[in-house]
This record gives sequence, C-alpha cells and structure tokens, in this order.
Amino acid sequence: MSKSNGRKAKPYEYVGRIVDVRTAEDCIRATRKYTEGIVSQRRTQHPIQGDEFPSVVFMKYYEVYPDTELSWDMPAGTAIRWLAGSIECLDVLFWYDYRANRASVEVKNGITAVKKMTKGIPGFGAALKTIKDGASFSTERVCPDLTP
Repeated sequence: MSKSNGRKAKPYEYVGRIVDVRTAEDCIRATRKYTEGIVSQRRTQHPIQGDEFPSVVFMKYYEVYPDTELSWDMPAGTAIRWLAGSIECLDVLFWYDYRANRASVEVKNGITAVKKMTKGIPGFGAALKTIKDGASFSTERVCPDLTP
C-alpha cells in the first residue's frame, strides 16, 4: 500500500509485554479473517550458556482480511476474488522474545491498515491500546492515536 505521494507506507510497531501482544494475536485468531504464514525462529548467541541455551525469538506472520471472512463455505465469487488476490490483505508480524518478556506487533501497511484492523477485528484496537499503555519501552514513533 502506498501513500498519495508515491512513498511506501511506514510500518507501525507496538512493543510491550508478551501477554499484551498475545491478546492482540488472539483477537485476530478469534475471527475467520486471516491466514497464517510462515513461523520462524531466530536463535541468539549466549556466550556464557552456550549455543544450546533454549531461549529463542519467535516470529508469527498473518495475512489479515479485515472485510472478508474466510471459510470453506464462503460464496464462490468471494472465493475467486480471494484466490485472485483482489481482496485487501494486511500483513501483520508478531515477534516474541521470551528471555526479556518482550514482544511486538508490526503492521506492515501503515496507519490506514491499523485503523482498518481496528474496525474489522473485534477487540484489536483495545488490545493495541493495552500494549501502548502498558509498555515500559520507548514507543513514541510507533503508537498512533486510534480514536475514531
């Protein structure tokens, strides 16, 4: 998605505690408006504990369709539009770092995507507000006002 001046929209990231970010992920998972993408893990180096130390940073990727519920019994026209890629899709990344009890939600398509998800996914806006209010980290760049 791009802005009117031709530049790409800047991703918005909400950083907070794992339990708060997990609430935002659960809001998406409670609907039928997403597909789950690749789940990866990134091992970190621990000079004292060694390479076998069990801490891992997890990433989950979702393609969210805020206006469309996906199911096996959806109308044929909607299914064809979804397969053709003509239904709006928003990219959302969840990063979990269990060592530091820190996690983040990154919405790739900018503030307009955040507002669409707030409108289309029940509870998502409240979950982002909880992340913003409870964050003990610097989030000045990333937390826009979501009031309608």
